[in-house]
Amino acid sequence: MKGDSIANVHLGFLQHRHKYEIQLNIPIFPASTSLTPIINTPFIAVGNVNSPGDGKAHEVTLELDAHKEGLLRDKFVLKNEAGEEFVIVIHARVLGSHKGTPMLKEGIRCIYHEKDEEEDHSDWQGFD
Repeated sequence: MKGDSIANVHLGFLQHRHKYEIQLNIPIFPASTSLTPIINTPFIAVGNVNSPGDGKAHEVTLELDAHKEGLLRDKFVLKNEAGEEFVIVIHARVLGSHKGTPMLKEGIRCIYHEKDEEEDHSDWQGFD
């Protein structure tokens, strides 16, 4: 948390050309019953924003497209019924093709992998 209106979320290592489903618990707006996502980027799709009822956090489910290699920093905004906005900044390091397979943190799972052109084309003809 950075103040009352910004949360930095560090996802760790992800892989280029993969899409991930991410489940977060964000400790915000304890008096709010509903939050509405405001998307600022085509690479994040917020699915559900639920309040578990304990008054301490909201559960946010989103999809993230790891669209570029290197450091990835993206954000989206949640707004409560009073019009107050809360910014969630996503941080990740995206590994390029053939640079290893990261171990994903809890609450993160890969839901799609776009194949490389190299994977589809092979010169190997097989055994006769």
